[in-house]
Amino acid sequence: MSRKFVVLVVILFVIVSALFLYISQVAFKDPKSCTSCHYIAPYYKKWETSTHNMVPCLKCHEYSSQQALVGQFMFLAGVYNPRPLTNVPDKNCLQSGCHEKRLVESKVAFTKRGITFDHKTHFNEMKRGIKLHCRSCHSDIVQGEHMKVSTNVCFLCHFKGVSHDQAFTGCPSCHSAPAKPIMYKGKSFSHEAALQAGYKCNICHVEITRGDGVTPVDKCYFCHVDKTERYSDTQFIHEKHVTQKQVDCLWCHPKIEHGEIKMAEEIPLM
Repeated sequence: MSRKFVVLVVILFVIVSALFLYISQVAFKDPKSCTSCHYIAPYYKKWETSTHNMVPCLKCHEYSSQQALVGQFMFLAGVYNPRPLTNVPDKNCLQSGCHEKRLVESKVAFTKRGITFDHKTHFNEMKRGIKLHCRSCHSDIVQGEHMKVSTNVCFLCHFKGVSHDQAFTGCPSCHSAPAKPIMYKGKSFSHEAALQAGYKCNICHVEITRGDGVTPVDKCYFCHVDKTERYSDTQFIHEKHVTQKQVDCLWCHPKIEHGEIKMAEEIPLM
């Protein structure tokens, strides 16, 4: 083996090693580098102006240099999926320096109505047969406000599959009756007196939702060419899309409106 060949091999090894170290330790960790391969320009621009803009991509997203290499081969082979869809494992949200106390200090006041929301019960327990993740509710942590939660997600879980005058978990799971009498159509009404008399919420609030939240089968074709044979298997669908893929509920389900949609014509105790 000639000396020139050995020197050439050593030089090549040094160049390849230096290139690998630069890519893995510098370029790969730079969020700007992600846009070189992934079609995420609008997401990157929104990330730049978000409250997460000091957090690098790989702090939340799990993506290795090995996966990047496989992605390059898939791209060259023409089987690379250009649609940006990625997961953020719950453990990354709960890691030290981020939101590690969220399951300890789990109760928060949510919405202007001061509804108490408990992260622990939603995170640790199955809800309607579905295992929820942080992103099940916080699906817009970069594109919108940091901790913003759309109430449309809440309404979908609490009202889908029940009549328009009911909530799946019951009204008291979120609301408490007004402590003081209110004015309705020019007259005073006491919720406390009505409840003590045995009246249920839907005696007056005869319609509190609009819409059924049922996913039309055509929605499947937005992502799948022809995979509708298990459309009615809701457990399988939610296991694949919510538990495993963390797909936003509202990608598939239409919204359910909630509020004072329709009141009874005659209100008791008035």
